[in-house]
Amino acid sequence: MIRRSWWQGGVLLVLIVLPWLIELRPNEIDLVSVLQSPSSAHLLGTDENGRDVLSRMLAGAQLTLGIGAASALVAIVIGSMLGAAAGSIGGMVDDVIMRATDLALALPTLFVILISSSLIRPGITQLILLIGLTGWMPVARIVRGAAREVATRQFVLAAFSYGANRRRIVRYHILPNLRSVIVVTATLQLSRSILTEATISYLGVGIQPPDATWGAMLSSAQSYLLIAPWLAIAPGMALSSVLLMIANMTFVQEQP
Repeated sequence: MIRRSWWQGGVLLVLIVLPWLIELRPNEIDLVSVLQSPSSAHLLGTDENGRDVLSRMLAGAQLTLGIGAASALVAIVIGSMLGAAAGSIGGMVDDVIMRATDLALALPTLFVILISSSLIRPGITQLILLIGLTGWMPVARIVRGAAREVATRQFVLAAFSYGANRRRIVRYHILPNLRSVIVVTATLQLSRSILTEATISYLGVGIQPPDATWGAMLSSAQSYLLIAPWLAIAPGMALSSVLLMIANMTFVQEQP
């Protein structure tokens, strides 16, 4: 299954790394070339300031996908640790972690992000932490359920009967068997994080202009939909394609 989806992960990695390898000028203004349609000079046209849309879309891929991947990693690490602890240890530890998770899930995530973003005007690092710290809860619940199931298997019970301590059992018997669950959950979380970043940038409280993100490009394209539809088509198709690619990666990994 991994071999069938390796190229999709490779595409995402290339989109993040490519802007570092080629010379891009996403913020270069050219008032002579304002709102030009796609041509050989500008493959995806230019925007209201004469900036090359292809350059801005590639630069936006680096920010949108980079922030999404990093914030997904934050959520996966926190959620996996808490979920594994809750499912493996059980008892009061399980109750405390799950009640905290339920409380965090009760909060409207997007509302919390928007309020926090408007207060602190986050940079890249703050945005990564903000998205990651509001996305660990579903991961914790999924990993906790898988850990509880693994903890009841015969090899874990046998390890207990032979006198192995709980820490060793969690490290060597339970966590390795959660790997596939964590990988599938990671792809779901990646999709959520990318979409969240695009949403808050679209609403104007994410990465600020002149830096390009796909959400910000969609936001600025609203005023020119009738006269320059390529401004919305390029980032919109890019975002949709990436989300569909991640969804397909998740489907492939779930197949037996």
